[in-house]
Amino acid sequence: MLVTIILFIILFVLLLFIDFKMGRAEHRKKPRPLPLPETRGNYKLYKNGSVLYEQMFHEISEAKKQVDVYFYLIDNDYISENFLDVLKNKARNGVPVRLLVDRLGGYKINKSARKKLKDAGVVFYFAETPGFPFFFYRLNRRNHRKITVIDGKVGYLGGFNIGKNYIGESAKFGDWRDYHLRLTGPVVSEIHKVMLDDWYLASGEKVSPCEPSDDGHHKMNIMATDGVELEKEFAKMIDSAQKEILIGTPYFIPTEKLQTGLKQAISRGVELHIMIPMKADHPFVKPAAIPYLKELYDLGASIRLFDAGFYHSKVVMVDGTFADIGTANFDRRSFFLNKEVNTYVYDEDFISDLRAAYFEDAADAIPFDEHWLKRRSFTTRLNQRIAVLLRPFL
Repeated sequence: MLVTIILFIILFVLLLFIDFKMGRAEHRKKPRPLPLPETRGNYKLYKNGSVLYEQMFHEISEAKKQVDVYFYLIDNDYISENFLDVLKNKARNGVPVRLLVDRLGGYKINKSARKKLKDAGVVFYFAETPGFPFFFYRLNRRNHRKITVIDGKVGYLGGFNIGKNYIGESAKFGDWRDYHLRLTGPVVSEIHKVMLDDWYLASGEKVSPCEPSDDGHHKMNIMATDGVELEKEFAKMIDSAQKEILIGTPYFIPTEKLQTGLKQAISRGVELHIMIPMKADHPFVKPAAIPYLKELYDLGASIRLFDAGFYHSKVVMVDGTFADIGTANFDRRSFFLNKEVNTYVYDEDFISDLRAAYFEDAADAIPFDEHWLKRRSFTTRLNQRIAVLLRPFL
C-alpha cells in the first residue's frame, strides 16, 4: 500500500512537471506582445493606500463617460465593498463600467457578489481562467496588472490591489509600502490599450481605446509584458547603469542572466542598493532570495530589509535619470509567467524625489549583513534549501 502511494505521488509530480514544461514551451511559441510607442504624460505618485483609494474612488464616482478597471486582487472586506459599491452606483447611473479581475486573485468575488454587480449593470469577467491543455501551467500564469481608466482622461497604474491590507489594517503586516501612479495625458490611451486587450481575451468584446489627449509634459513609456520580454528589459536597465542602481521589490529571485548583470555592474563601479521586506507573505520567497543577496552583498552591494510594515513596492532607478514603477516584481514569476505592466519615467525632478523616498525607507530598514545572516532561524535555513526547487514558481 505504501509503495503504491509513493508511486502515485511520483507519477503525479511527474505529470505536473511535464504539464508545466509543455505549457511554457507553447507559451513561448505564442506570446502576446503589446508594443506601445513612446508617449507623454503627467503623473502623481501615491505611497499610501488610504490617500490613493480616496482619490481614485472619488474620481470613479464622478465619471461621466466610462470606467474600465482591472485588478489582480480584490479582497472581501469593507474597503473592497466600498470599491464595488462605487462601481455599482456608477453603473446604475448609466455610465458603462467594465470590471476585470484575475481568476485566482479575485476568488473572493463569489457568485453572490457577481450577481449584485450584474444586477447593477457592471459588466464583469475573470481574466486568465485556468483550463486545458496545460492546466497546471495556466494555473500559475496570472495577470498581475492593475489598471484603472476613467473617462479616457485619468489612469491609475501601480502595485496596490484593493483591500484593507493595503491601507495598513493588517495585524500581520502593519503599514503597507507601495507605489501607484495617477496618470493624465496621452499615456492614458496607452494603458487603456493594455486593459482592453485583457478585456478582449476574457470577454471576446473588442472595445476601442480612448483618444489620446494633448496634455502631456513628460516623456514616458508603458511596457506591457507577457512572461517573455521582461528579463530582457531588466537586463537593459542594469547594463545601462554607470553610477547607481536602486531596486525595491517584495521578492528578489533574479535569473542567472540578471544576477550576472548586477555583478558586472558592481565590478565596473556601479553602486547597487536593494531593498526587500523583512516580513514575508510567502514561506519560501525570502529564503529563495538569500543566496542571490549574499552573493551581491559580498561584492559590495548595500541591501536593506524593510521592517516598518510590508514592502510591496516595485521600483528600479538607474543613475537618477530613469525610473521603472509598475506591477512587476524582481522574480521568476514576473519574468516568465505573469502578465505585467510598468511605467518608465525619465523626469529627473520626479526621480530625485522618488530616490529620496527610497533612501528614507532604507535608513529605517535593517541591514542585510553577516550579523543578520548568522541569526537566521532553522526554519529559514531549511526553507532556503527547499526554495531552490521552487524557483520557477516564485
